[in-house]
Amino acid sequence: MSGADCFNDMPTEIFATETNGDIYEHLPNNNVCPVKNYVPDVEQNQGATSGGSHDVPKTESTDCNNGSIKKVTKSRTKSGMGRGRPRKALVAMYHSQISGDKNTIKIRIKKSNFTAQVQLTAPNKKKSGRRKKQKVTSDTDVSDYEYTAKKSKNESVVTSTQDQEEEPQEQSVWGEHVPENILYKIFQNVCFQDGCLPNLVRLCRVCKLWRNVALTPSLWNKVDLNYVKEPFRTDLQLHWLIYNRLSCCQDLNLGEWKVRDIQIAIEALCANCPELQGINLSGWKGLNADNLKYLTTECKKLERLDLSSINSTSAINSQPLVAMGQTMSSRLTHLVLAHNKMAGFTQIMASIAANCPNLQLLDISNIRTFAHNSALLHVEKLQIGCPKLRVLRITNSQIWLAPASLTDQVASPGFPLLEELSLAGLEEDQTTTSRSVDDDGIERILKNSTKLRLLDVRGCIRLTDSGLVKVPAWDLEHLFLSACYITRTQNSGLELIVRKWSHSLLEVDLAWSTATESLDAAVMALAEKEAESKLRIVNLCGSSVSLEPVKAVLNCPHLHSINLQSCRALPRGIKRLYTGDAVQELKQSLQNRPKNDVSESETEQSPAHPIVAAVE
Repeated sequence: MSGADCFNDMPTEIFATETNGDIYEHLPNNNVCPVKNYVPDVEQNQGATSGGSHDVPKTESTDCNNGSIKKVTKSRTKSGMGRGRPRKALVAMYHSQISGDKNTIKIRIKKSNFTAQVQLTAPNKKKSGRRKKQKVTSDTDVSDYEYTAKKSKNESVVTSTQDQEEEPQEQSVWGEHVPENILYKIFQNVCFQDGCLPNLVRLCRVCKLWRNVALTPSLWNKVDLNYVKEPFRTDLQLHWLIYNRLSCCQDLNLGEWKVRDIQIAIEALCANCPELQGINLSGWKGLNADNLKYLTTECKKLERLDLSSINSTSAINSQPLVAMGQTMSSRLTHLVLAHNKMAGFTQIMASIAANCPNLQLLDISNIRTFAHNSALLHVEKLQIGCPKLRVLRITNSQIWLAPASLTDQVASPGFPLLEELSLAGLEEDQTTTSRSVDDDGIERILKNSTKLRLLDVRGCIRLTDSGLVKVPAWDLEHLFLSACYITRTQNSGLELIVRKWSHSLLEVDLAWSTATESLDAAVMALAEKEAESKLRIVNLCGSSVSLEPVKAVLNCPHLHSINLQSCRALPRGIKRLYTGDAVQELKQSLQNRPKNDVSESETEQSPAHPIVAAVE
């Protein structure tokens, strides 16, 4: 059995598999669909068309259609060559038959089962005027050219689906003697590491045994259908997958699928995927309140919901999301509302804080309000109602922290399990969270957050070094400080901030820092641990870092990436992004660089080198 036949019950052409040479494949409704690697048929019946478009006499023939005999016309061509040439009675006609397997395209030329009689004599009368083109008189017209063209097309469809390589009778040990439970464990590990798609589709093409194991419903538990090619993201294909593959699916990604009838699709999901726990519906512009209510009510095990980018023109009404929080209640653990325009944001957050005590992830990034003013977020109420929150993202949103009394701040338990906090925003946008967060705000949000692993405060111009030093976490791994106030102020406490977490940092972003002295001291603090350092990624793009701190940080043994683009204080030739082996090459080149090599800025600004400056 060939690779294509072992997966013939699934519309494999909807997946971007690595198959070359297929001319046509069939959809579930038996329609024929051309694929990308289509190779057009070889031009046929060149002998019948070589003379160009000439006047042709007609001869009568018969055609049998549904038991009736009809007279049809059959064209014979005249040669446009010179007069007086000898007549050739019969000319053998050939046509190409293209049949593909999974690896190559084979072109087989065979003699057709009919011959055409071609007139090669010159015409008796010279005709003037415009040459006439062949006309199709009716649906039953079967001239040589048209008949053979249609026949070759049909034959190419048949051969592309039927002429396949036969499965070898003797299978290898992996295809015959491996127990199915062992194969299942192997496939399960593959799906856990790399996902179900496209791995399971490819495994189905190996042999019959692998196909039977790969189609086990329990393996299809986490499916990302963004792997499906864009033209085939249709309602028909979605329903086929729901009914045939997703019966045990627990996590389903349907982001950016253009589903026409959303209600029918959601009903099919609720009826055929009883184990569904998480679903991504990002980009479903037509999702309305009734669809959301049906989904949250009928999917009894639904815990994770992604509703990003679902509003088209008007703002999302608060009532469906408020009802969603009340319906899902303690089931809701992950909620993504990013990239939406909302009305009544405060009421939505109040409903979540009051009804969802097990919420672990809340993404409200890039939220725009209906009235173009900032919405208010009551942090203390969210801390009391969602004590298990682990990830909070408020990046580039028109959300400000609501004022709270000192009594409420003291009574709040904080976010003791918080691991990720993102408050980044654009510098030119005066309405985002980054413009409102100051030392007091960061202290309110990160109260008792000793397990914090990621802190993103890019663009927070009101945040000082005093507020960052007071962060209760001691094992921070990812720190993003680009465009912050402390990175642009001389004699700031940037060195103290970096030194506090130098033992645990894996990634540091200090891009566009203009305070040279503070920046150099901070980079030197990163390099102090040397062999004990865990640092892997450093972003110094657009900063004024000097050469010596860069040399020092290159000694970190686990350093994988360093960005030195647009660093004006560095010598020419090294201002770019280095990753992988390029980091070690940079280290060697800087070690071999002469000591008297000076940077651009030193050359341009130093008064001791006027000649060198004039030359440059």
